[in-house]
Amino acid sequence: MEFNYPSTSSELPGYYPSSPSPSYTCELACGERLLEHTPRSQASRPPPTSLFIKKAGRTSIVLNEQEDGATIPTYGRRALISGNLFLEQSESILDIVLKVEAKLDYTISDAGGQSNKLVADSYTLWSHSTSQGTSCPSQIPFSVFLPATFKHNGNAVPLPPSYNATYFSVPSLFVRSAYQLHIIVSRVRHQKVGGIWPKTKHILIPFTYSPKTRPHRPIVPSPGFFSSVKTSPEEWFQAVTLLKTRPNANIDPINVHLFVPGGRIYGLTDTIPFHIQVAGITCSLRKLFSDSLLDRVMSVDSHNTVVTTTSRKANTKPLVRVCILRQVSVNIKGDNSWKNNVLTEGTIWPIPPDLGACCLSTSSNCEEGHIDWEGELRCGSDVAVGGFMAGNVQVKDFIALTISPPTPFTTPLLELQLTIPIRLVTDSFSEVAGLEGHTSQAPIAAAAV
Repeated sequence: MEFNYPSTSSELPGYYPSSPSPSYTCELACGERLLEHTPRSQASRPPPTSLFIKKAGRTSIVLNEQEDGATIPTYGRRALISGNLFLEQSESILDIVLKVEAKLDYTISDAGGQSNKLVADSYTLWSHSTSQGTSCPSQIPFSVFLPATFKHNGNAVPLPPSYNATYFSVPSLFVRSAYQLHIIVSRVRHQKVGGIWPKTKHILIPFTYSPKTRPHRPIVPSPGFFSSVKTSPEEWFQAVTLLKTRPNANIDPINVHLFVPGGRIYGLTDTIPFHIQVAGITCSLRKLFSDSLLDRVMSVDSHNTVVTTTSRKANTKPLVRVCILRQVSVNIKGDNSWKNNVLTEGTIWPIPPDLGACCLSTSSNCEEGHIDWEGELRCGSDVAVGGFMAGNVQVKDFIALTISPPTPFTTPLLELQLTIPIRLVTDSFSEVAGLEGHTSQAPIAAAAV
């Protein structure tokens, strides 16, 4: 099943980000004094100050502003890639070239694969042809900016984050966006032949590209859904649908409501509350909850939210399930393929009034009623990348509600799946975007879904 974002009647104007600001440090220089100090907000992260070091033969590469103990360098949007090359026997060096490379590879079993170059910037750090007879120094500093966009069909498109997704099931799908620094050092092979047949060494340093983004509005905490939706209805987004029935089924409709925080843009570490309401006449609700005693209202990590009176089979399907669903789609020469996978399961618990007794009653009176649940969603630490669009590759996220009748072969009701498009971003909302020490580290606010 493919899920698409709802179309809008108008489009926002194009946005062109400003050029990055220069590096800044809050440390006082000689002759400076502090006039005023604003404490950093709790949501802000201090800029990294450690070094990443890689040694390859007679060449050592030192990269600045990396996390302590990092096994791979990390850079953000419009990052400044700076560091130093330390060279042994530098008098034998002919040329040094630094390349910043990135590519997006994607493959689907129905249409083959493609590889797109996202970044291919080259910088000559030193060359004997322009040295005016001087030998190469033993230490060479460098500083280059990582671009924020790449060209796709003539348009500037934001660079995708480092990402790797592999689905082996038929039809198979593979997506990978990868970034690396490529240092090329050419040396004299032998002093007698000079630079006729130089010896060239290639040093590759993969790095993670993680552009920071935060929601444009917060998830407003509230003591309960019913009080919040009355006082601040704008803080909730509501999706409504009917629980479908079999053809010629003699049953009144059941309405299903799913409420999520109104922004629909959430940080990867945010706890996302939600509310479910199933409403209809009690005779119809009885068809849905018959023989279940409501004890099958569960999620994968909350099997004991309601006390059960009967033994549950290990393969029992949850009656109500909420999860974050990720869809990875690829288009190659008009052939579109996609895969869905669950990022995290929600925790669900029932809230009063409990209509279990009413739904199981044998009374012939059919009155209007509703059953409600609340719950939470939170991504695990293994989810490090939010959604993105990069040319022919799209990664989209949804909050998905599934309602499965307990007796699928005899009930007149069909299984329901209701999805709400959302966007997952790297950072949580913060009122104060404190100085991050570098433009590349400061998260930008994501636009509304």
